[in-house]
Amino acid sequence: MTSLEIYKIIFIIEIIVAEILMTYSRKKRKHFAIKGILSIIVLILIAIFIPIIEYDALNSCLLFFFLFACTIPFLCFVYQEKFINLLFTAFAAYTIQHFAYEMTNVVMSLIFQARSPLLGMYAGEFTIGFNLETIFLALVWILCYFVSYVMLFKIFGKKLKKNQEMNVKSTALLFLLSAALLSDIIFNSVIIYGDFDFLSTLINQLSNALLCLILLYGQFTLIHSKELEGELEILNRLYLEQQKQYAMSKDNIDIINQKCHDMRYAIRKIGKDQKIDADVVSKMEQSISLYDSIVETGNEVLDTILTEKSLYCQEHNISLSVVCDGELINFIDNTSLYAFFGNAIDNSIEACNKISNMDNRFISIKVEKINNFVSISIKNSYQDDIQFDRDGMPISSKDNKAYHGFGTKSIKMFAERYNGDVSFKARDNVFALGVLIPLPNTNL
Repeated sequence: MTSLEIYKIIFIIEIIVAEILMTYSRKKRKHFAIKGILSIIVLILIAIFIPIIEYDALNSCLLFFFLFACTIPFLCFVYQEKFINLLFTAFAAYTIQHFAYEMTNVVMSLIFQARSPLLGMYAGEFTIGFNLETIFLALVWILCYFVSYVMLFKIFGKKLKKNQEMNVKSTALLFLLSAALLSDIIFNSVIIYGDFDFLSTLINQLSNALLCLILLYGQFTLIHSKELEGELEILNRLYLEQQKQYAMSKDNIDIINQKCHDMRYAIRKIGKDQKIDADVVSKMEQSISLYDSIVETGNEVLDTILTEKSLYCQEHNISLSVVCDGELINFIDNTSLYAFFGNAIDNSIEACNKISNMDNRFISIKVEKINNFVSISIKNSYQDDIQFDRDGMPISSKDNKAYHGFGTKSIKMFAERYNGDVSFKARDNVFALGVLIPLPNTNL
């Protein structure tokens, strides 16, 4: 058995391991373990029995391309995913394997100060024997592959979140990146079978490894951009819904205020005509005043939403304090303002509702001018632990995080739209949202 006959078995194992890393979070079919084990056995048998026609660059490339292509149907057999998504993960795995291969050759070339022995193995020239050199090469190979796989998995693989909809729609770009990978592998084969010196081969290996990183970045940018597009589409829909909600809330509050005014007048008249006790009439008016609690800040939108939320807070034993100069935020468009305060206050209310001790429920809202900025501060009490991601954004506590968290993302977009900054802090059971926006027409 030649070294290439052994290496093709090693190659298929390398590809399988890389594909397992890239597909660990994908949706699995029934009897996944059994199907997975059978697939691995069949792929290894294919690698063992596929014949080697010639020891040259073209035939070697065709051999390894064929072995890689065989893994794709088995991915479809094991995973319940769209074909384009599995094709994406397969090419990403092949890129990772090729990067690890190149870095292993770089390390071995530097150790021996000559062309890597693995290149001779690829070309069928390397003699495998059970000796110290072979054991040493095997250990270096395992270590290099392990480090490369773990590193690239942490950088790229973890971006494929569990049950995440990948939505790889740009098939043309995916195939273009895949073609670049295959071209790189063909060029690498030419170097292997050509008569190149140590330095030229080393430079080629380093450049190929760098190209693999660039290709991986390009591949995963496809996923990231589609994820951002999906989030933006959802946020835009929420924005339109909140625009409608603001109009409805304003109309409803206007109607309630008018009805409360009419009812107070009617109660006074009935009390006078029927000679009802003045204390009874006063208590009836106070009951109605609960629904006539108009908040006046100097901004119509803020008045509407604070009035709306204050009614809810009163009924759910949440202490709401408001110190707002609404005129400072008159330059912000109505829908953006409604969406921001709506999301922020709703998040605060949700946190307060989880607190069992009614006396500890509070929300504080402040809008004030600090130098040439408008400062918006919303604080609330909370009970459960709050986790933050690497960007300082609070992580949703709901079970399905893929479909939650858009409230805080909308808040961040609001601040960025007006060239402001947003901060989230949690300490001593007080959660604080802070937004700082430069005032227009000011020399900062």
